[in-house]
Amino acid sequence: MTNSEKKPILAHLIQRVLPHSWVLQPGIAPEPVAPDAVGQRFDYPLALNTQFSPRANEVVSFVQLRALADNYDLLRLVIETRKDQISRLDWRIRARSVGCSSPQSSLAGGEGAEQLERFFRKPDRKNNWQSWLRALVEDLLVIDAPTIFVRRTMGGEVYALELIDGATIKRVVDAQGRTPDAPLPAYQQVLKGFPAVDYNVDELVYAPRNLRNHKLYGFSPVEQVLTSVNIAIRRQVHQLQYYTEGNVPEAMIGVPDGWTPEQIKIFQQHWDALLEGNSGARRHVRFVPGGMNIAFTKDPHLKDEYDEWLARVICYAFSLSPTAFVRQQNHATAQTVQAVAVQEGLLPLMSWVKDLVDGLLADFFAAEDYEFVWVDGREPDPLVQAQIDQIYLNAGVLSVEEVRAGLGIGMENLVD
Repeated sequence: MTNSEKKPILAHLIQRVLPHSWVLQPGIAPEPVAPDAVGQRFDYPLALNTQFSPRANEVVSFVQLRALADNYDLLRLVIETRKDQISRLDWRIRARSVGCSSPQSSLAGGEGAEQLERFFRKPDRKNNWQSWLRALVEDLLVIDAPTIFVRRTMGGEVYALELIDGATIKRVVDAQGRTPDAPLPAYQQVLKGFPAVDYNVDELVYAPRNLRNHKLYGFSPVEQVLTSVNIAIRRQVHQLQYYTEGNVPEAMIGVPDGWTPEQIKIFQQHWDALLEGNSGARRHVRFVPGGMNIAFTKDPHLKDEYDEWLARVICYAFSLSPTAFVRQQNHATAQTVQAVAVQEGLLPLMSWVKDLVDGLLADFFAAEDYEFVWVDGREPDPLVQAQIDQIYLNAGVLSVEEVRAGLGIGMENLVD
């Protein structure tokens, strides 16, 4: 062994460290200071429950989210379109299993799917299903805080499912950052800036769709496109100001150099008196002093590609086709995009509504054996639907009577 090879080993021996043990160690973890926090949902702010306002720790408030949704025309149209699509679908309440002959329900006045369905056709005893669902989906899409108050009779049975403004509901958490079980208060309704009413989970259904582990409140589609909507509103205001506050005339006419400002003013008044408000007079030839040159101003671009980009972003957030707001594309492609957007956007929303109603049936009506189901819509294209029906007939999935029922043709309409 040469001297050069001995020197590194000698250095390690002097430091009492062997070459094979010269590695970085992770160290010993410190002792936990809060062992009782096992399973805590998130690191919530201190004294969270003592705050008065809902979303007090969020950058954007409920009021701001609603202002964004109401002040950008395209966003409001998208929200209303999605509400139209989900509210016009038909639905039923049925027993979960065919073998369940008499499922039980605690609904006052009777039992069975017919009685439950009759109740949900007017859930709050005042508004029909379509109006009730539209108001619920509004809070879902804009602030992601749909809220239902379960009003009961003196006997404790469900009387009505009344909607509450989700922006007034402040969530309460337990020591682990989770919603407390009844009878502890889980929600507080804040009115006039003060906590007015406590609710537990047996009294109030708070059903945000898009929860995140590090947040207490939902993340609505409007909040997801917050910056894009902010830009779009400012562009919309700029376009409005072109018509309300702009000072560029349609044309500017030069006058002879020798004219004084007073002469220009007198001639302007004379010209306006001749032609203003008189469309017939504007069609006549007019003789004017020589040396007057006319210059037509160019209109600014009130719409460009960036407006289409904003429309695509907004529509994508709600899984809607932007076809109505962008340049037309191939007709077949546009139809395909429209169909895909309807399915992709509606199916998750339909699933959320089903889960919500199924939870209401199980938790408040003791009707676990019943379920909410959407009645499948038929393909808009009759030829495509005929092909689908034929495939189902050949495979034995559907009978002729079932296909006829889908077409709305009853057996009584058969012609001998």
